[in-house]
This record gives sequence, structure tokens and C-alpha cells, in this order.
Amino acid sequence: MPLPPESGRELDQALEHAAVEHRRAARAAEIASRHETQLLTAAESMKAFHTRMAATHRKAEQQHRTAARIHTAHADRLRRWAQGPQDRQAPSDLMAAACETLGASGTALTLFGTDQTEVLTAASNRASRTAQHLEFTFGQGPARETVRLHRPVTAAGSEIAATWPIYGPAVEQLGIRAVATVPVAMAGSTLGALTVFDPPMTHGPDLETFQAAADTLIASLEPAPLTDAYGDIKRWPALVSQADLWTVVNQAAGMVSVQCHCATADALALIRAHAFAEDRPVDDVAIDIVNRTLRLG
Repeated sequence: MPLPPESGRELDQALEHAAVEHRRAARAAEIASRHETQLLTAAESMKAFHTRMAATHRKAEQQHRTAARIHTAHADRLRRWAQGPQDRQAPSDLMAAACETLGASGTALTLFGTDQTEVLTAASNRASRTAQHLEFTFGQGPARETVRLHRPVTAAGSEIAATWPIYGPAVEQLGIRAVATVPVAMAGSTLGALTVFDPPMTHGPDLETFQAAADTLIASLEPAPLTDAYGDIKRWPALVSQADLWTVVNQAAGMVSVQCHCATADALALIRAHAFAEDRPVDDVAIDIVNRTLRLG
């Protein structure tokens, strides 16, 4: 069965992105290898330079290879979707492709505003989205911790509940047994986190690969330059079209703030508390408030 035109274009773009990333990885590897070779005969004064350049380009190589794997997985999932049954769900998105690439049970990307309010979220599956909603509802969890500390955060088993006494037990009920988060940044500033649920833990979480995946996802939100450092045209699929913008939550907070004569932060706390008491997603409660079928004050 042929892909619909829009999905067909997305498949072509995914394959193009994968090919570009493979070429960029090869170029980075070539430059790294050159510096590693020069290091063998370099003067003492130049050894630090060649060591630094080799390490920089090896890291770039890993980032590009991870990006290529994500785009290839995205293309493969789109093909499988086209060959599936007629009642299949929506085609794959970049989050699902990242999850498959990382070998995890789920992934979630969360971006925060300056007031630490979620402004954009994207998740690979229902459990990941629910865990993301729990973090918003309770105001605690790995994404918030990563943004606060500006570094990766990991927890497994009993550590999850010990680290986040409210969020931890709730997320464990989803069957999630381990989490790892890495910060994501735009324009050099940490503004969010990629959370990986149940990552492979045989040798500990592969934080460098998770960071490369986060960089791939966040790049799709940034205006792309005409060319990148390796001379390739850089165009990315728009993750924004696959994400949930929390406009309705912020709108509801504004309404509750007026109704209760309180600050927006306090209004958000009221919405979270109501969602928790009713065991409902925060965005569902926000929709009711905006539609004026629910009043908290």
C-alpha cells in the first residue's frame, strides 16, 4: 500500500536526514583520525591540541551516528505503518523513533518556560505521556531535577520513590522501573530535558547516546542554518507538529488566577491539586476550565 503524500514526503525526508548524518559522521571520523595520527609524531606543544580536536570530532561522530539511527528508525517505522492493517494508529513520529533507537520503553521531551512551567511536551507512547503528566501534576520528577541541576539525572528501582516521594510511586505503577534524563538546550541555555524510561542498564545508562538523541530532537525545533559545520544542508522534521503545546494549561491558569485573585503560580498549583484529587490529566482539567465547565474559585 503506498504512503499518503504527506507521510511519503516524511519518509523521503527521514531517509535524506539519515544519509546526511551518515556523511557527517564519516567526515567527523576522518578529521578525528587525522588528529589521532598526527598526535603520534606531534611536538609536545601540539599534543594537547590534537588530543582535544580528536576528542571533539569523535564526540561529533557519535552524535551524527545516533541521529542517523533515529532517522533510519523513523523511516523504517513509516514503512511498517504503510504495510500495516487498515485500522492502524497514526504513523510513527520522531519520539517513537528515538525510543526504538535507544532501546527504551519510552521517551519524553519536556521544555520549560522561564517560570518553570511546561510549554512543550512530546512523548513516544501512552505510558511516557502519562509519566510526563504526573511530573507536571506533582511538580517533581526527573525532567525538573535535570533542569534545576543542569546535568543528567538517573534513578532505578527504589531510588525513584526515594528521590521523588510523590512522583516515584505513581510512575512505578505504570511499570516504569528506571529513568534517565539529560538536559536539552537551545542557544546555549538549558531549557528542558529528554527523559528515557527503562533504558538499557547492563553497563549503566549510556548518557552520551541519550544526549546525542536529545540534540537530534531539539534540533528539529531550531531554525536551521543553510549549511552546517560539515557543509551539508541542514533541514529537520518539525517536532513541534508532533508535540503538545501547553497553551491551554497556561490559559486555564490565567483564568483561575483572576477568579481566585492569586498569582499564576498559585493558580497552577490549584489546577495540579484538582487533577491529582480527581485522578485526571492536568490538560483535561485545563480544558474544562477554559470551556467554563469547571470553576476552581
